[in-house]
Amino acid sequence: MADKLIIVESPNKIEKIKSFLGKDWDVTSSVGHIRDLKIWGTRMNLGINLDTFEPIYIETKDKADVIDELRKKALKANDVYIATDPDREGEAIGYSIKKVLTTSEKDDVELNKKIEFHRISFNEITKDAVLDAIKTQSKNSLDLNLINAQEARRMLDRMIGFRLSSLTKKKVQAQSAGRVKSVVLKTIIDRENEIKNFKPIFWWTINGEVKKDIPITLVSKDFKEIEFQTKKNAEKSYKTLTGNLELLEVKKTKRTINPPKPLEMATYLMGMYSTYGMANASATRAAQSLYEKGIISYPRTDSTRISSKEFIKTSEKEIIKRYGKELLVGVPTTKKGGQDAHEAIRPTEIKNSPDVIKGLKINEKKVYTFIFNTTLKSMMIPGKNISVREFYKDGDQILSFKKSFVSEPGFRTVEGVVATEYIEPKSKTLKIDVKKLNIVDNQTKPPARYNQSSIIKKMKEEGIGRPSTYSNTTYGLIQYKYVDVQGGQLVPTELANEVNELLIDKAGFKDIINVEYTSEMERELDMIAKGDLNRHKFLKKFWNDFEPRVDLALETVEVKPPIFIGRKCPECEDGELIKKRGRFGEFIACINFPDCKHSEPLVKKPKPVVIKEADHGLCPKCGSHLVARDSRYGTKFIGCSAFPKCDYIMEKDKTQEVLIDIGLIEKQAAKKDANKENSLKD
Repeated sequence: MADKLIIVESPNKIEKIKSFLGKDWDVTSSVGHIRDLKIWGTRMNLGINLDTFEPIYIETKDKADVIDELRKKALKANDVYIATDPDREGEAIGYSIKKVLTTSEKDDVELNKKIEFHRISFNEITKDAVLDAIKTQSKNSLDLNLINAQEARRMLDRMIGFRLSSLTKKKVQAQSAGRVKSVVLKTIIDRENEIKNFKPIFWWTINGEVKKDIPITLVSKDFKEIEFQTKKNAEKSYKTLTGNLELLEVKKTKRTINPPKPLEMATYLMGMYSTYGMANASATRAAQSLYEKGIISYPRTDSTRISSKEFIKTSEKEIIKRYGKELLVGVPTTKKGGQDAHEAIRPTEIKNSPDVIKGLKINEKKVYTFIFNTTLKSMMIPGKNISVREFYKDGDQILSFKKSFVSEPGFRTVEGVVATEYIEPKSKTLKIDVKKLNIVDNQTKPPARYNQSSIIKKMKEEGIGRPSTYSNTTYGLIQYKYVDVQGGQLVPTELANEVNELLIDKAGFKDIINVEYTSEMERELDMIAKGDLNRHKFLKKFWNDFEPRVDLALETVEVKPPIFIGRKCPECEDGELIKKRGRFGEFIACINFPDCKHSEPLVKKPKPVVIKEADHGLCPKCGSHLVARDSRYGTKFIGCSAFPKCDYIMEKDKTQEVLIDIGLIEKQAAKKDANKENSLKD
C-alpha cells in the first residue's frame, strides 16, 4: 500500500511523476480548483463576507467525485505532498486541497484522520526536479502571503466583474465586464478612435529599385531623403535626372543585433503569433501540454531567469558542439521584476532537440522548436550587420543606394544565417535606367489596430494582468462579442462601444477602467503577496468607494430602449418580439420575459448536412450518421447526429478533408477556415 501521496493539479502529470517514484508512492490530481466562491445565498451573490472581507467557499459540484477520491487516497496515506503549480493560483489550490482533506464542508468540523502535510514545488517535471523537491520539502509550508494575494485578486475580480456586469446587463444587455477585460477593451477602442480621427499628411519622394533589394532614393546635399511638398516639384526634379552617375562617397554603419532574452509568457505568446500566427489560447494550451509531458519548464512565468546550473552547463556544451566555442556567451544576467516566482520558459533538457522528440502534435512541435531555438540564441553572441550607403551624383542631384550585409551572424547561426560580404564599387561611374525610378505618393499612416500579439505587448508594458490571464483576456473579449477578429486584427464591435460608453461616460468609472489604476492594483496585489499590504484593508477601502457608485449608476443611468422587430409573440400572442443579446450574440425574444419565455434565433441556422455512410462511414462511438454543422464561430465541424446523447466530434485535420470531399468548402478556403477558427477560439 502506498503510504505517501502526491497531489498535483493536472491529471496529465500523474503517469510522468509516478515513473520517477517507487511503490510506496501514489500520485493523484485535483484537476485544477476544487472550491470556488459561493454565489447563491450570499450578499449580492458575491461569495464574500462583506463585513470581514473573507471569501465564502463552496466545494464545486462538478468536482464532488474528485474530492471523494482525494479523501479516500489521503486516508490511506501517512504523508500528503501538495505539489500544485508554483504560483499564487497553485498555492491557493493547495490551500483548498488541505482544507477539504481536513475539514468536512457539511458540519465544518475537522475530520478524524490527522494528515502530515508537505508542500513541494518543482519548476519542471523531470526526475531530478521531482526527487529534489521531495528531498527539500518542508512541512505545512503553504505561503499564506501568496494565498492572500490570490484570494484578494479573486474577490476583487468578483466585486468588479459581478457588479459592473449587473450594470451592463441591465442597461445595454451586455453579458460581462471585468477588472482587466474592460480596461483592455477600452485600450482597443481608444486605438480604433485614433484611427478614425487620424488626419494624414502627404508628401512626395523619388525612389525605386534598379537591382533587386537595393533601394535608390533621391537625397539632399546632407544625404537625407528629399520630401517634396508638391507633386509638381517632384516632377521637376525627376526630369533633370539623366542616369549618368558619378560616385561621391560610401558610408558604412555598423549595427549590433542583440539575441533574444529567455522567454517569459508575454514574449512567448507574442513570438508564437508573429512567427506562426498562432492564437494566444492555442499557444497557451500547447505550452501547458509540453510542461505536463516534462518537456519544458513551467510556462506561466514573468521571469527571464535561467537558474538551473545543470541546464546551463549542458546548454553551453550543446552550443559549443553545434556552433563552436566562439559563439557562446553564456546565460544572460537579468534583474528580478514582477512576481518572478520561477525560471524562464525553457526546455527541460537541451539534448532533446526538436528533431529528436517524437509524438508531438503540430502546434506542440512549433512551440517546442520556438522555445528550444530561443533558449539557445539567448546564450550566444550578438549578430552584427553593416549598412552601406553609396552616394552618386547625377548632375546637380544626388542618389543614394542602400545595401545591408551580415558581417557576423552570431546567434542567428541557429536560423541558418551566414555572413555576406560587401564589395566596393570597381568604377567611379555608373549608368542606370531612370525609368525604373518613380515619383511616389506618401502619407503618414494611422496607428495599427491591435492584434493578439500587440495587445499582449501593451498589457505587459502597462503592467495589466499577469501571465496566467493574458490568453483568457483576449479569449473573453472575442467570446462575449466585444471584439471581432478581422485579418488578424482586433476590431471592437458596436456592443463594445456601447459597453465602454456606459462604463466610462454614463456611469463614470473612468477612474477605475483605465490603465494606470489597473496597473496600480496589480502592484498592490504584489505587495500583498510579499506581506507588505493587508488584504482586508485593501479590499475594504476599494469596496466602500466602489459599491455606492454602482448603486447610483443602477438607479440613474437610463436603460437602452428595446429594438422591436415588428411581430407579435407567437406564444403569448400579446407581447411584441424584440431583439435581445445573450452570451452567444443577438436573438429574438418576447418583451414579456420572464412571464413569456419564447425565443428564436435572429438568423435561422441551416439544417445540418448528413454525410453519406458509403462515403465516410458512421459515428465511431455510437454508429449513428455523421453530420456537418455550423459552429457559433462561423466555421464548420463534423459531429454525431445523435448529439447530445453522443458527443463525438471529428478531429480537425480529417474534418477539412471530408468537408472538401463533400463540397462544403473549397481547397483554397480550407486553410483560411482553419486559421479563422483557431483565432476565434482565443
